Amino acid sequence: MADRMPGRTLLRRAVGHLSRRLERPELLAAFSRQVLQAEHEAVGIAAALAGVLRASSTYVDVGANRGQVLREAVRIAPGGRHVAFEPIPELARELGERFPDVQCRTKALGAQPGRAEFCHFRELDGWSGLRRNPEITDERGRPEFIEVEISTLDMEMEGLSPAVVKVDVEGAELAVLEGGRRVLSEVRPMLLLEHVPSTAELYGTSSSQLWALLDELDYAIFTATGAGPVSSAELPAFAHVVNWLARPQS
Repeated sequence: MADRMPGRTLLRRAVGHLSRRLERPELLAAFSRQVLQAEHEAVGIAAALAGVLRASSTYVDVGANRGQVLREAVRIAPGGRHVAFEPIPELARELGERFPDVQCRTKALGAQPGRAEFCHFRELDGWSGLRRNPEITDERGRPEFIEVEISTLDMEMEGLSPAVVKVDVEGAELAVLEGGRRVLSEVRPMLLLEHVPSTAELYGTSSSQLWALLDELDYAIFTATGAGPVSSAELPAFAHVVNWLARPQS
């Protein structure tokens, strides 16, 4: 599968992050098929947010990074009680300054609360995570290891009913959802998930496990561009996809 080929995976994810940061990402699309795919997914994510969020809806961003998706959610739902989770302290501070009406919490989310070592790539912070990504060399990423607090989605959502939860945690998606079973079962938010099989493997998990959990919780899974629902057995045909939507069926 293409996702298991480091060079292609790195390129696809790099252009994905880049396309979300540019003011006019369509200019790059003419030069790269991967960039075009990333731009299509970004458009799909924006359309999904617009279709679900109302002016006062709550949006939750797990792994907010620099607020690329958060910015769009705040625009669509200016009156919402939004929460952003970013374990890298300097990025969390920047988010708080850029989005003063958003609760920016300097935490990672997982299956259980605690504390853990976190690999922060100072030059490529979008690849930072609770497991070091071996595709990023010391020279390219300039890693530093910091201790971070880990909480759970269920603990953090007391008193909140999010309409949308975005999860971009460099492979730890399954743990985040395991720690949010109550929210997913009772509140039923739409999920925006970045998922790459090779990074999930860093945590000893697989796409099939993630799909099984979402199926157990009665979620249907689509690509960010709307194809689907996609079953676990159909995943090889969607090896090029990085961003996914999971919608509650009831």
